[in-house]
Amino acid sequence: MDANSLISLIHDLYALNKANKEYLQGRIGGKAAYASLRENAAKKIKHEFFPERGFGKARIAPVKKAIAGYKKATGDPIGTADLTLQFIEQFVKLCREYGGEEESKLNSLSVAMRELLKILETCPAIIEVLNIEERLLKAKKDASYFGYGIEDEIFDLIDDIKALE
Repeated sequence: MDANSLISLIHDLYALNKANKEYLQGRIGGKAAYASLRENAAKKIKHEFFPERGFGKARIAPVKKAIAGYKKATGDPIGTADLTLQFIEQFVKLCREYGGEEESKLNSLSVAMRELLKILETCPAIIEVLNIEERLLKAKKDASYFGYGIEDEIFDLIDDIKALE
């Protein structure tokens, strides 16, 4: 394939759908694109739990897709950790405001906590950069209002994070 054909292919993929566009922006655009993609993913996460109008649907699939899309497009562990933590914070806040959630959604929260810990194990400096312990302590306090063992899971996560430092 010659250079012009390759450029044409990349152009067509870029125009094909939003996911391709975000992926290519993340791979080619550098840190400026990372910020934009991270902001878009954060908006998607917040919208699932606290939209500007109406009530949140708390659908887990769009949240996971936003985080995975950002990670795939950028490979940025700081942004991925931040988005994962935002998911945890928003989910706990929703449960505090409106009551408990379905067991499958609570399981997704547990999975997100384990994924956050994996990211932090590979790059412990992120803990301080994102102020993770303080943010988790706030989420733990919010979780104390509704039970389901989430407060204990957050407490265990905080302990695991402290062991990394």
